[in-house]
Amino acid sequence: MKTFFYLTFFMILPLSVTTPGPWKLKKAKDAIEIYTRAYPDSPFKEFKATSVLDTTFEELLQELYDAPMYTPTCDFNISYRIASEKESSRFFYYKQEMPWPLKDRDVVTELKLIEYTEDRVYLSIETVSDVLDIQNNCLRIEKLSGFWLLEKEEGGIRATQQIHMDPGGRVPAIIVNPLVVKGPFKTFKELHRKLDSHKEIAQN
Repeated sequence: MKTFFYLTFFMILPLSVTTPGPWKLKKAKDAIEIYTRAYPDSPFKEFKATSVLDTTFEELLQELYDAPMYTPTCDFNISYRIASEKESSRFFYYKQEMPWPLKDRDVVTELKLIEYTEDRVYLSIETVSDVLDIQNNCLRIEKLSGFWLLEKEEGGIRATQQIHMDPGGRVPAIIVNPLVVKGPFKTFKELHRKLDSHKEIAQN
């Protein structure tokens, strides 16, 4: 039955648009908002996640840069940092487990500091192809782009992450699109948890 379910969706060709659609709020919980919209010439949704965090630019950047070091035996669904000598960039590896019969995906991204002012920090997110060899058991994601935008406002720092990704291969959009709500929400929940934990430790 599962085999029929997935193979059926392989035969569905989702419609795409030629201009970005309007943002639609998909989840608002725990001071986190997740929006999605149609992306030009793609069946896969773009997401925008935003939340205000009680922190500083320095502390938030430290959390965005923090990750365990990459190893060939790294686990699924965890972001790993790849060693690099570039001061303005950090490189990360992520491996996504996919349901059968889909092939697992992985991606290497560069998080690059573009702008740092008193009120605003902007970091671009792009895929890179020359940092880590392709893994035999995964299909490498080649199309991913977005950014982190950090802005000072009353009550803290508003952090916004915006990303569009094409997983490649013949993955049904109906499987991928729900993940662009679940994944960012989990990311921001973890950011809130870590920053609150640091604050509690500092106060004790």
